[in-house]
Amino acid sequence: MHAWIRNAWERKGIGGKALWFLLLPASYLYGLVVQIRNLFFSRGWVRTSGLEKPVISIGNLTVGGTGKTPSCLWLARELNERGFKVGILSRGYPRKDSLPLIIGVGTNTLPPLQLRDEASAAGDEPSMMARIYNQTVGVGKDRYQTAVELLRKHDVDVFILDDGYQHRRLNRDVDLLLLGHDSNGCMLPSGPFREPRRAVRRADYFLLTGGQEEWQALLPADGKARCFAGSLRGVALVGFESGRWREYPLTVLYRSKILAVTGIADPSGFYRVIGEWEGDLIDALQFPDHHSYSSRDWQEISRLARDAEIVLTTEKDILKLIAFPFARGKLFALRVAMTVENGERLVQGIVEKIRDKTKTVRTA
Repeated sequence: MHAWIRNAWERKGIGGKALWFLLLPASYLYGLVVQIRNLFFSRGWVRTSGLEKPVISIGNLTVGGTGKTPSCLWLARELNERGFKVGILSRGYPRKDSLPLIIGVGTNTLPPLQLRDEASAAGDEPSMMARIYNQTVGVGKDRYQTAVELLRKHDVDVFILDDGYQHRRLNRDVDLLLLGHDSNGCMLPSGPFREPRRAVRRADYFLLTGGQEEWQALLPADGKARCFAGSLRGVALVGFESGRWREYPLTVLYRSKILAVTGIADPSGFYRVIGEWEGDLIDALQFPDHHSYSSRDWQEISRLARDAEIVLTTEKDILKLIAFPFARGKLFALRVAMTVENGERLVQGIVEKIRDKTKTVRTA
């Protein structure tokens, strides 16, 4: 995310406050459009589509930075361990092609150039979930049609709708809403909110990944019983060697000279992990979220990496960076995982919803 827009959202300095004020009228207009859209869905005036298989939506109210993708992977893993075949549905931002694309079934050992091309065609996060985490992922603008295409080719028991809170054209059986550090901002473009804060009322469960005290006061009266705390933590390093993904311990970071390269919305947590493991951060390159790396970018990275022992990036960035030549054992991605307090209770509640839907479909 560009620093100037974050300064406007947080009203930092004279420039940030001035830009925030200039964007405010557009935010009021955007907010009005969103409220009218929500009204149409709530009243049933807009046609929606439903699937015979259960749909679990994971989303948020703001732009980026709450841990949606790690949460999808956490829930997919929990459901996999309980015997469910999971299909993840994603828009695939910044993908432009609207036709459904199914990835992740079969080999996850594509050569680097194909991995980069697939990340460009499908979106970096869907490609990461499929190729690094071996999940079945359907990518498409129309999530219903994407699910139908996925079901036509593969057996799926339950769908996880990635970043689905605002995608109301597809009916869902559970809405899991992530709430992060942004709790007092304005609507886009003068703030990070895609919907008003009162939209929390639509959620079945809440996962607080930041700003817990602020959000607790904004939840519905019965919301605390449906509220869980989540946090991201570093668990390993990942490298691509001999055509395969390999894991390495975080101790590799200890006192290593590190060049950080990120193309994510908020890299603060990324830097925090480096500090926790006493890595020596000698320089950092921050690119926009979902950045597509060019030869010029690689040249800049290579120049800054001369004095570094490790070039450390994110898992969705490494899919695009491995297409460039790096010294063996120099390029790693930081693997992070979502941890959920009392997560077993949350998963059990979701499993009960899945089974209720399955029973309803069988008896219909």
